[in-house]
Amino acid sequence: MPTDILHTLRTRSHEHARARREVIALSNEALSKSKRAIFAYQREDAKAARTLLKEAAALFAKAEKGMGRDGSLRYEGAYRAALEEYAEALLFGQYLKNGKMGAIDARAMDPQVYLAGLCDATGEIVRHIVRQVTLGNTKPVRAARDTAEGVVEFMLELDATGNLRAKFDQAKGNLKRLEEILYDLSLR
Repeated sequence: MPTDILHTLRTRSHEHARARREVIALSNEALSKSKRAIFAYQREDAKAARTLLKEAAALFAKAEKGMGRDGSLRYEGAYRAALEEYAEALLFGQYLKNGKMGAIDARAMDPQVYLAGLCDATGEIVRHIVRQVTLGNTKPVRAARDTAEGVVEFMLELDATGNLRAKFDQAKGNLKRLEEILYDLSLR
């Protein structure tokens, strides 16, 4: 076998491994910032959440630049997981701001990423509602239930499988929890 071919393959392999390590490291940082943004939103600190999400977006941009021509790195597990968390944070932030969830950063609009984030956002909505009810604010419960119901109804049309099916099942559980909260409030 010609040594120049082997040398080229070795070089490409090392470059891919280096780029992969960088994408994973940057993705892990973006994941952390997205999780912290969700926590900030739960504490009603939208300003801190937006700052963290901007930092996450910058980390994604750096990771994507490092991917270069290697399209396979866009499907790296750490990168996809970070995008899902980022989508969840963006969607939850939208929900808190205007009661609706819609289009978000284009990098998180891949259907699998977006839908996973959408399903996960229903869990954050439940946590938000539990906190609101605990503080004596019962007004947003019905709207939250309607939002979760809309997510579940949409997901029913997709016949989701794999990871997305698990996320869908969690969204159904979140809808059930919101319905239970509404029921409990009706007994008061």
